[in-house]
Amino acid sequence: MGKDNFMLLVDKITPYFKLHSITNLSIEKQTAITLISMASGKNNACIGRLFLISKSEIAISIENICEAIKCLMPQYLKVPGILDIKNSTTNFENKWGFPQCVGVIGSIHVPLQKSNLPENASDYINNNGEYSMLLQGVVDSSYKFFDVNIGWPGGAPESRVFTNSAFWQKGQDRDLFPDINEEICGVKIPIYILAGTSYPLSHWVLGPFLDESSSEKEKLFNENFTFAYNIIEIAFKRLKARWNCLIHGNICNIEILPSVIVACCVLHNMCELNNEMMLNDWILTSENFFKQPIPLPCSTVIGPQAENIRSAVSEYFVNSKI
Repeated sequence: MGKDNFMLLVDKITPYFKLHSITNLSIEKQTAITLISMASGKNNACIGRLFLISKSEIAISIENICEAIKCLMPQYLKVPGILDIKNSTTNFENKWGFPQCVGVIGSIHVPLQKSNLPENASDYINNNGEYSMLLQGVVDSSYKFFDVNIGWPGGAPESRVFTNSAFWQKGQDRDLFPDINEEICGVKIPIYILAGTSYPLSHWVLGPFLDESSSEKEKLFNENFTFAYNIIEIAFKRLKARWNCLIHGNICNIEILPSVIVACCVLHNMCELNNEMMLNDWILTSENFFKQPIPLPCSTVIGPQAENIRSAVSEYFVNSKI
């Protein structure tokens, strides 16, 4: 994050900042400490030596700043309105061919240190046999998050995390996106998001066909899906490349970690909006740490509309190819 955006961040979080009685560090210094900690992923003792202050003051600064950054969520991390949806659906269709698509959902695991585990530690063991916390996010066509679900243990299936969220409930109640439909191949297609094989299919959540002996039409849909779904992978790679705490998981205790992850997502959006620098070397380096578990597949289909809508979009790709 450059100096201008750093000062912008300080200005924006100042009204929400609550100075902790244990430390008298300025908000600028606490913000710098937090960003360096999050970007480097180094532990509090290491950052403390860098700033010549105690690791307890580092912990307090991180908690203070992340709690303040969380208050910026309504500005930087929110479900898009009508204008943003129109822009995003246009971008999705122009770039990846999917009409009426507004976002992509996916998840990553944030590693936990063995010394930083709660009583129900076994719940946090993921499919790789390692301890982690889930970050589930939905991104738009510009790699920015507009919904995150944080705090579930790494052993929880992605489908359960999703279907227990307020985001899912609003989507099922048709209270999430504006009622904007487009008729495609004789079917009214609502605004929807794309989801991988670990998520249920619904009228507003479209995933790939799982049958290996699928038709040519279904194979064409899956090919386009794979291309478009890459957007969530890119977003997560950029997120982890900027904030290495998400691959080392050792800058705070497990009680504070959800706030840190939220702050990372808000800061990611700020950086993307302001065209902050992103180097390929950062991405390549971050991908060498902590192998992500392969998610469990989910074959649940909720409601007959789901299949009809996916079939119509599949037919749309066939017609477009012709």
